Amino acid sequence: MWFRRKYRRPATPFDFSALPLPEPAALEDMVSEGVMLAEFAARMALKNQIVIGALAESVTYHPDYYAEAARAVLNEVIRESEGSAQLAEQKRAVAAGRGGVGQHQHDYRSSDTENLRRREDVNLAVADRLAALRDDDDYVARLVERARDDAWADIGQAITARLDRDWPTFAVTEADADYWQGHEKRMRQLRREVAQLARESGKA
Repeated sequence: MWFRRKYRRPATPFDFSALPLPEPAALEDMVSEGVMLAEFAARMALKNQIVIGALAESVTYHPDYYAEAARAVLNEVIRESEGSAQLAEQKRAVAAGRGGVGQHQHDYRSSDTENLRRREDVNLAVADRLAALRDDDDYVARLVERARDDAWADIGQAITARLDRDWPTFAVTEADADYWQGHEKRMRQLRREVAQLARESGKA
């Protein structure tokens, strides 16, 4: 028995242009996020300095010493933010005279000038916020303390991993003359390996 196939009209393509434009993120939210990321980068850089100083250079930990190191790290992050703002300004100046549609994500046109200006404003605000934090002694002290805690955690994890991998599971007693004879040599090797891990972590 034959049945008539029901006719279906072709589906109309979805019109993406009809969607409402997303609201841009608030400037303060973008600045806060930028400061948070910059603080994390500064803390990781300072942490690596503490690890390498303790293990490779035998530097005695002192908060005042690392407070100056923290300010130096913050200065570097501030320069990076200022450089990003300057780059956005340069790209905006070039894009202002170019119409049409960009061919890739870095091909800025006149329609991108507003976003580029916003990027410039955010990076300048992040740099200003970090400069104020750099001059705040209490903030710098807290940054050093957090970096120290991160450093000791990394050192502890590296030592634990080395012990689990290389050291015997039985208890060491005073009768184990061979163990005590090579103890200092093994500790020097351990310090070198942990320092290497810290350097590799810094590069990453």
